[in-house]
Amino acid sequence: RREEEVVSCGEDTKKCDHHRPREEKMASPSPVNPRKGRDQSRSRGGPATILSAKFLERQTSKNDLVRRLRTVVEALSDEDVEANSPDYPGLAGLAAALVEDRLLNHRDKEVRLHTVLACMEIFYLYAPEPPWDESEILRVFSQTIRQLANLTHCTSPDQTNFKHYFKLLEQLAVVKIGVVLVELTRTLDSRTSPAGEPLSDCVDGTSSEEALEMLSELIRTILVSVSIDHPQEVLKYAIDAVSACIEEFEGMVPIQILDEILICISGGPVVYVTNPAAIEAHAKSASAKKKGEKDPVDKKNMPPMQIQQTNQSYMVAAAIIR
Repeated sequence: RREEEVVSCGEDTKKCDHHRPREEKMASPSPVNPRKGRDQSRSRGGPATILSAKFLERQTSKNDLVRRLRTVVEALSDEDVEANSPDYPGLAGLAAALVEDRLLNHRDKEVRLHTVLACMEIFYLYAPEPPWDESEILRVFSQTIRQLANLTHCTSPDQTNFKHYFKLLEQLAVVKIGVVLVELTRTLDSRTSPAGEPLSDCVDGTSSEEALEMLSELIRTILVSVSIDHPQEVLKYAIDAVSACIEEFEGMVPIQILDEILICISGGPVVYVTNPAAIEAHAKSASAKKKGEKDPVDKKNMPPMQIQQTNQSYMVAAAIIR
């Protein structure tokens, strides 16, 4: 294969991308933006064409839609992309398309996941003012929470989509996207009358209570999703993501938010879980009994049904309190 590449490159081998050092191919990361800069010039149609609603509308199947969404996410992470830039005239239309039910609540989980990943990049590009109204922002976070909840059973980098769920948590921690909900709570609270009814300038009728409930659900999901089986980076980002929201309240943390943290604290540093060894031993005994064979398990040395395990939700909550 190496010989074929050299032949195909001809005399311009030194200039060919196949033979450039890895360091030269990779764009140096921004000290602020955790997203990776990528050269989109080789993407089909260029980033300006990709970053538009029309690019997604040209999909021919579900698999093609997922592929296009992945391409959009990659293009959005390019350091050169800027909101409201004449170089990307279709970006606003793309943002509007991403929050439509046909994508955000698509029946296919891969479409929903990559739509949320694209929305997270849009949040970053348009910070501090997202390009959506209050109800659309809440819908994006609602789907984000659903995707984050998958971390509960997706604990290893080897598992499908772990890197994507991890990326969502990373963006909440590093880019502090969860703070959008804190700001939304404040904004909507200022538009509420003393009687608790939305004022006339709150067009879609979204209330600060809805935004606060969404923030509570986000924090709850992060806290209960962490597991002892997760890499340490997951715990670190869980702490940072929740802490960023807490700090944004500047000391006036709502009771509803504190409750989510204190519930985890009340669980204590240790939990009892089912012992896998006991399950395996009981299965062997049952199998032997069914076959009429001698029980291979010594009943006197039967493993306990439950064992102690570190309560990672407690650890994260305690770190946030500290």
